Amino acid sequence: MKSLCLAVAALLCLVSVSHAARIDTAFRYSTVETRHFAIHYHQGLEGVARRAAGMAEEIHDKLTREFQWHPAGKTQVVLIDDSDFTNGLAITIPYNTIYLEVVPPTLTSTLGEYDDWLKTLFTHEYAHIVSADPARGYSKVTRAIFGKPLPWMDPLSALLFLSTAPPNTFLPRWWHEGMATWAETKYTGQGRGKSSYYDMIFRTAVAEDNLPTVDQINGDVPEWPSGHLPYIYGYRLQRYIAETYGDDVAGKLTLGHAGRFPYTITGPAKANFGGKSYREVYRDMIASLKDEQSRRVAALALQPFTPLSTIYDEGENLTSPRFSPDGSRIAFSRRDPRDHTTVIVTDASGKKVAEFRRQLSDGSLSWSPDGRSIYFTQAEVNRGFNLYQDLYVYDLDQGRSTRLTEGERLGDVQVSPDGRRFAAVASSRGSQNIVLMAAGTPEGYSPAAAITSYTEERVSGPRFSPDGRSICYVLTDNAGTSSLRIYDLATKTDTPLLSAGSTLAYPAWAPDASAIYYVSDETGVFNVFAYDLRDRKSYQVSHLLSGALQPDPAPDGSRLLVAKYTSRGFKIAQLGVDRAQWRERRGPALPLTRTLPAAVGQPAGASSAQPVPSPAPAAGALSLDRPSQSSQGGQVSPPAPYNALDTLLPRFWLPRIYADGPDGIVLGAFTAGADAVGYHSYALSAAYSSERKRGYYSLLYNNDSFYPTLTLRAHAEPFLYADLYQNGNDYWELNRGVSLQASIPINRLESHYRLLAGYEIVDQEALTPLRPDGTLYGVPVFQGRRDNLFAGIDFDNVLKYPYSVSSEEGRRISLLYRHYARDLGSDINLSEYSATYQEYLRLPLKTPRHQVVYLRLSGALADGDLQFGQQAFQMGGPPSDLNKYPLRGYPVRSMAGKYIATGTLEYRSPIMYPLHGIGTVPAFAEKLHGALFVDAGQVWDDHRSFHGDETRVGAGVELRADVTLGYWVKVTPALGFAHGFNKGGEDQIYFTLYLGL
Repeated sequence: MKSLCLAVAALLCLVSVSHAARIDTAFRYSTVETRHFAIHYHQGLEGVARRAAGMAEEIHDKLTREFQWHPAGKTQVVLIDDSDFTNGLAITIPYNTIYLEVVPPTLTSTLGEYDDWLKTLFTHEYAHIVSADPARGYSKVTRAIFGKPLPWMDPLSALLFLSTAPPNTFLPRWWHEGMATWAETKYTGQGRGKSSYYDMIFRTAVAEDNLPTVDQINGDVPEWPSGHLPYIYGYRLQRYIAETYGDDVAGKLTLGHAGRFPYTITGPAKANFGGKSYREVYRDMIASLKDEQSRRVAALALQPFTPLSTIYDEGENLTSPRFSPDGSRIAFSRRDPRDHTTVIVTDASGKKVAEFRRQLSDGSLSWSPDGRSIYFTQAEVNRGFNLYQDLYVYDLDQGRSTRLTEGERLGDVQVSPDGRRFAAVASSRGSQNIVLMAAGTPEGYSPAAAITSYTEERVSGPRFSPDGRSICYVLTDNAGTSSLRIYDLATKTDTPLLSAGSTLAYPAWAPDASAIYYVSDETGVFNVFAYDLRDRKSYQVSHLLSGALQPDPAPDGSRLLVAKYTSRGFKIAQLGVDRAQWRERRGPALPLTRTLPAAVGQPAGASSAQPVPSPAPAAGALSLDRPSQSSQGGQVSPPAPYNALDTLLPRFWLPRIYADGPDGIVLGAFTAGADAVGYHSYALSAAYSSERKRGYYSLLYNNDSFYPTLTLRAHAEPFLYADLYQNGNDYWELNRGVSLQASIPINRLESHYRLLAGYEIVDQEALTPLRPDGTLYGVPVFQGRRDNLFAGIDFDNVLKYPYSVSSEEGRRISLLYRHYARDLGSDINLSEYSATYQEYLRLPLKTPRHQVVYLRLSGALADGDLQFGQQAFQMGGPPSDLNKYPLRGYPVRSMAGKYIATGTLEYRSPIMYPLHGIGTVPAFAEKLHGALFVDAGQVWDDHRSFHGDETRVGAGVELRADVTLGYWVKVTPALGFAHGFNKGGEDQIYFTLYLGL
C-alpha cells in the first residue's frame, strides 16, 4: 500500500498541467457524510460506502485518542475501483484526504491477512492523517495564518513551505508507515504486524543474519523487501517503542514532532526514550528482535525441517511455479530490481530454456494441455484510465504473446484439463467471484460468466480438478475466516471442505484427485498441508523454518514445487511427496500473534477443519437511502450528488516576493486548490509592484471532468531575459497572455502518447527602457501580439529499473508546431517547429550491469518574419531544466538564431552502489555513476546559412550521484568537466542537478 503523507510531490500534480485526465469519465460520484468524514464513491460502490460510513466514526474515536489529535474539518474519503491492485493514499495538504482502491488484497501484497480488509485500509490511512496533521507551538501559529500550504515554483516559496507546512509531513517514511502499520495492527483484529507474513520476514532475516540498519530503512534500498522496508521495520520499531516506553508514546511523539522545525527529529525521541535517539532505540529494537526470533527458530528446530531442493534462484522474487502437463518443464514468474518482470521456463532440473516479458500482474500462470503455450494475466490501461488485468497467451513455438480479453479484470487464471474453458477470479466494485470463460471460439474466448456471487470478499486460487468437473478455491470473509471449497460444475453446488481463522491459500489438486494441497499458517509458519478427500481430514505436509507459498504437484505426484521464502526474496524449490510422512497432528507450532475468530479458534496442534456457516451480513453495513446510525451512533447522511465546490475553495496562501526590474520589488500571494475527487485543480497568484504602480497575476486551471483534459492559463507577469543575446544586458518585459489547451491521452502501462492542441493569446511589452528605434543597446526586441495556434504530440516508452543509473531502454519523441498569423490577431506571421528525439540503449554486458548509451537529437526552426532577441533559439552551457539546448564546453546560451540543431551521445555506467546514509540524517546515497559525452550543435539564420564546419563540438565527463534528500526528494547532482573544440569553446568545470535521468 502506498501511503504518502509528504504532499509536496503528490499534490503538485493537482495544480500543475495535466497531461491526461486522471479519472474515468464514466464514473459518477455521490457523497455520504458522517460527523467527521465525507465519503465519496462512484456507481457500484454503494455497498462499500455503507461499510466505510459504518466504521468511520469508530476508527476516528480510537485513533484520535491514540494520537491525541482531532483534525479540523471533515476528512475527505474517496473510494475508487480503477485498479485490480489494492492501494491507499493519505494526504494532509491542503486538506485531509484519503483515497482507497477498493479491491480485496492478495496474500503476497503483505496486506492479505486481515479480519476486514476495508477496515484495515481505512485504519492505516486515517492513522496517517492523525499522525501527520498535528500542529503545536510555532506550527499552530503558522497554520492559523497560512493554512496548510503547497509551495510555488521559487526558492523563497520552498523555504516558506518548510516553515509553514505540518512539521510531521517531513518525518522519515519509516516513521509514517511504521506508525500507521502499528495503528492498523493495534486497532483491527489482525493487521500486518500480527501477520505470519511479517513474522516470516523477521524470522528469516534473523536466521540468515540479514537485518537492515536504520539508515537503510531511512533511504530507498532496491533489494528485497525494498519498498516494504519502511512498513516492516518501521512497524517493528514502533511496536518496540510502545512495549518499552509506554503504550501512549505514539501520541506523545506525534505532538512532540508537531512543534519542531522539519528534520530536527532527535529532540522528541530523547524526551520520550530516556535520552536515547531513534538510532539508538532502533539498535535496541534489533537486539530485541534477534532475541525474540531466535527463540522462535529454536522452537521450530525441535523437529527436523522438511528438506527442500532449490530449482532456480537467479532473481529476487520467483513465484507461481507450475509444472508443464508432462512434467518436463517448469514455468514461473520472475521479478527482480535489475530487470523487467519476466516469465521463465526451465527444464525439470532448473536450466532455463525460455523467457518472455510480463507486465504488472498477480503472477499467476497456467500451461495449455499440450504444453505449447502458457496462459497468464497482466495489467494494462483500460479506457485510458483504469489499471485492469486481462488474459494473455504466450506461444512457446512462435515466441509471441497475444491478448485474449479486454477489460475483464481477471486474476488467478487456470485453463481446464481439456483446454476448452478457463476459470478465473474476476474483481468488480470491491467484490471478487469465480468466473468461467469458454475457449476455442472464433474470438478466442467468451465473455466471463460468474458462478459465485460473493460480496466484498476475497476469492482466490481456483483450480480445476484433474477430470475438469470441479473447481477448488478459497474464500476469505470479513470476519477473519478462510474456507477451502469445491464447486461442482455439473450440479452447480458449492461445498465447503474446511474453515480456519488462520490463512488458507493456493489450493492445488493432487494428480489422482485424492487430495487438495494448500498453504496455511496455522502453525505460525506458511507450510504446505493436504486435505484428503477420502477420509475428510487435513494433514501437515511440510515443516519449514521460513515458509513457502504456491505449491504445485508434479504430474506423477512425486514432488511439489513451491516458492520458498529467503531473506532475499522467494526462490523456486521442490519437496518430495511421501504420504507416510503426513501428520494430522500439527507442529512444531509458534504462538499465535493474533486472536482467531471465536467460531474457528483452535489450540495449537489441532486441526482446523470444520463446517463453514453461511456468510453473515457485513458488520457495520448501513442503508444509504435514508439517514442512518453509524456503529458509534452518529448520523450518516443520505446520499447526495458529489459537489466539487465543497472542497475546491482555497485552503491556504503564502506570500511571494520577486522582481520586475533591476531595483523593482513585487509583493504578492498565491494559493491553489483541487476538489477531492480531482475533477478540477487550479493555482492562482496575485502581486503588486509599488515601483511600477501595477499589478501582476497568473492563473492555471485544469478540468479533468471530460476527455480530453482542458487547461486554461492566464497571466500578466514580468519576465527576465538574462544577458539577452550575450551582450551583457538584461531585458525585462511584461508578458500577458491567455491560452486554452486540450490534451488527449492514449495510455498504455509501459507507453504513453499525448496529443495536444490549443490557442494562445500573448502580448509582450517592454518594461526595460528602450532606445527610440526599439532596440536594447542595438539589439532589436519585439513588442506586440504573438497570438498562435499550436499542436503537438508526445510519445514515451522509456523503462527504468531500481538498480538503473538512468533510463535503460525505449525512446521519447516530442513534436510541437506553433502558427502565428496576423489573421489570428498576431503582429507577426511565423511558423515554428520543434522536435526532440531521445533513445536509450542498454548494453548487453554483465559486468557491470546497467551500462547505457543515450542519444538525444533536438532541433527547431522558425519560418516567417524575422525573430527578435526574446524568441531566438539559444544554445550553449550544461544541461538543466532552464536550458533547452545545452552544449557543454561553451558559455550558456552563447549562440542564437532562427534555426537550431543539437545532438548528444553519452555512455553511462554505474560505479558503485553505496546504499547507505548516516543514521537518521535526512540524506541517503543510492548510486554513484559516471558519463562520457559528446555534444554537437549549430545555430543559423537567414543571413548565416548552415555549414558543417560551423558545427560546435564539445566533449567531457560527468560524475553523478543519486541521492535522497529530506527523506523523500530524489535528485542527481553532477560534477562535470567539458572542453569545447571549436570557436567560442572553453574548458568548463560545472555543477548541475538532474531530476530523473
